[in-house]
Amino acid sequence: MPIGIFNRVLSQLSRQKNEPEPEASKDRLFAQIHHYSALIRLQDERQLIEVVTEDRSNSFQSMIIGIDLYHQQLIIDEVSPKLRAPETLIGKRVCLRHHYNRQLLEISSDIVGWEEEPRSFLLDLPEDVSYRPRRQQQRIKLTANRVIKATVHPPYGAPWYSSVSNISSGGMRILVTGDLRNNLHKNKSLKDCHIVLDNQLQLHTPGRVKAFTYAGRPYRRTEISIAFEQMDEANQEIIAQFICHQTEAA
Repeated sequence: MPIGIFNRVLSQLSRQKNEPEPEASKDRLFAQIHHYSALIRLQDERQLIEVVTEDRSNSFQSMIIGIDLYHQQLIIDEVSPKLRAPETLIGKRVCLRHHYNRQLLEISSDIVGWEEEPRSFLLDLPEDVSYRPRRQQQRIKLTANRVIKATVHPPYGAPWYSSVSNISSGGMRILVTGDLRNNLHKNKSLKDCHIVLDNQLQLHTPGRVKAFTYAGRPYRRTEISIAFEQMDEANQEIIAQFICHQTEAA
């Protein structure tokens, strides 16, 4: 931990408390600074983080602009895209994410306040702030010679009849004829993904849209990346075995 960061945080706390810091408190403060070093680095480097509401209905970007160890609060900049009434997020639980060197920082916290000047949100300072390796799942890309079909049911409207271009036990990418962009947004929930593997084994699981693109050639189609949700271990194992068998047969 650079000594400059320690002195800067110590100086900020001393100004807040307006009293000298005992040596024992300095030791505890140093331990806290070490514990929250990942968040301090994100603040110093002005790194963008993803902010997702607990129900995953909204996804934003923001930056950490302050770490108040005295009041145990995390301060983040106003979110982008901007909200007309940011105070409506007070009381909601959000997930903060940042990817770094193939690792993921993912923390949950409650928004406890909004400050007009500077325009920022106050969150409870989370306890668990460590990066973890991103879960790696074997994924297979399917070709015209080995196509599997999927029928995806959005919350409203007709189902999407699609072919699967790649799949893992954690999600899939599907191709749907036509332009569905007006019916899509990131983190859109999907009631059911009905997948028929080449041995006619059928799987059902809810899902969520993670990304989508539109292509006009060689035919009009929408490509949608879907993360599986609430899939039980048995179905995950079925997909893993399917991928293994397809890889061995290739």
